Amino acid sequence: MKLTAMVVAGVLVMALAQTAFAQEPELVLSISRDFGYGGFDNKIEGLFSLRAEGPADLVRVMFFIDEDLMTTLTEPPYQIQFSTNDYEPGEHGFYALGSTAAGLELRSNEVVRVFLTKEETGQQMIGLIVPLLGGLAAVMGVVLLFTVVFGRKASFKGSYGMLGGTVCPRCALPYSLSLFAPRLLVGRLQRCPHCGKWALVRRARPDELAAAEARWRGDAAGQESSDSAGKRAQRQIDDSRYVE
Repeated sequence: MKLTAMVVAGVLVMALAQTAFAQEPELVLSISRDFGYGGFDNKIEGLFSLRAEGPADLVRVMFFIDEDLMTTLTEPPYQIQFSTNDYEPGEHGFYALGSTAAGLELRSNEVVRVFLTKEETGQQMIGLIVPLLGGLAAVMGVVLLFTVVFGRKASFKGSYGMLGGTVCPRCALPYSLSLFAPRLLVGRLQRCPHCGKWALVRRARPDELAAAEARWRGDAAGQESSDSAGKRAQRQIDDSRYVE
């Protein structure tokens, strides 16, 4: 009986402790960028905001940077804005102290950031943009190379593949859209296998393709006739050599 009472008492004590722990109020400090640079390595420059969130009966919040008081707010929202350019470059720590209507004093978590100068921000941006542009240029180069290589073999053969066909805006002849052609806002950048010109092209309608195919057949027939006439003329020249 005594053992059972002790077990029950222990369970009650643990439950009360867990309840008290779960209900213990806390003050949470967060930082957000309003304008400027904010890298993944906690380096920032520009205009930022600090926000403190706590229990419903929070009546006062004091914001600190490196143990120096920034400001005191006595009504929500408990949020302030600051500029990194107003402080020395380097590492800085933020925290907040809050007071509740019940008389509790709360300390928030600490937020640490490294303030950069505008010159350092420019260097950080260059360090991010240059490799990105280099990678993008390399990808575009590979895509354009594939477009050139395979575009020469993409002349009209009566079918256009998965993406369908398009009509060259320069020579008005049809050809297949290439999977390797880079897709931009208004179409794909692709080289025409007929005239060799680059253009932004879109998928053509069936009637547009039919008209372009008719033009292509006419050009092909004309070229064939021209080639035949040229061969006949050459044969006549060769035969005339043997006529006295």
